[in-house]
Amino acid sequence: MRFFSFSNRLASLRARVDNTFTLPERFKGTFVERLTNYWKGLLTDYKDVAVGIVKESIEKPKKAIFYGVTGYSIYLCGQRNPSEEDFIRQFRLATNEMILVNPSLQNPTSDAYLRRLQEDINQRRLRFLSLGILTLMWEDLYDSDDCTYPAICEYTKVSFWSIPQHVIDVGFWNKFWRLKYELHNYDVNYL
Repeated sequence: MRFFSFSNRLASLRARVDNTFTLPERFKGTFVERLTNYWKGLLTDYKDVAVGIVKESIEKPKKAIFYGVTGYSIYLCGQRNPSEEDFIRQFRLATNEMILVNPSLQNPTSDAYLRRLQEDINQRRLRFLSLGILTLMWEDLYDSDDCTYPAICEYTKVSFWSIPQHVIDVGFWNKFWRLKYELHNYDVNYL
C-alpha cells in the first residue's frame, strides 16, 4: 500500500507544480501553449508507463526478474562485443604462439587457417560487421580500394544470400570463436 501513497504524493506534487507554473496570458492559444501541452502529455504518458511497470513487477516478480536478467545480459554482451582491433590482437597472439612451434610439429589445419587469415589481411579483404552483441567477420572477394570493373560491378559482389559461405569467424564476448577453435590443438599433440 505504500506504493499507492507514493502515487498520491506524486499527484499532489504535480498539482502544486501546475498551480505554481502557469502560462502567461500572452502565450495562450499560441505555439508555446501547444508545445507546453505536448510536453506535459508526453511526461504524463511516460509517468503512466513507469507506474504500470512498477505495478506489474510487483504483481509478477518472476517475469520482472526474467526481463531484468535478459536485458542486463544483452547489455553485457554489447559491452563485450569484440572489434577489429580485438581480432588483430588475438590474431597476432595466435600467430606468435604458432611461430614458437617447429613447422613439422604444427597442426596443418591451424596453419592453413592462419595463412588464410594472413593472406586476407594482407590483401585487405576482411570485412567486419558489428551487430551489437556479436561481430561477423567475412572474406570479401576484392580489396576495398580496388577500382577494377569486377570489384565495382554490383553483380560480382558478395550477395546477401552467399554471406554465410564467406563468414570466417564470429566474435562474441571478447573472443573470435573460430580462431580459438582452430588453434585449440596447434602443436605436436593435435592428434
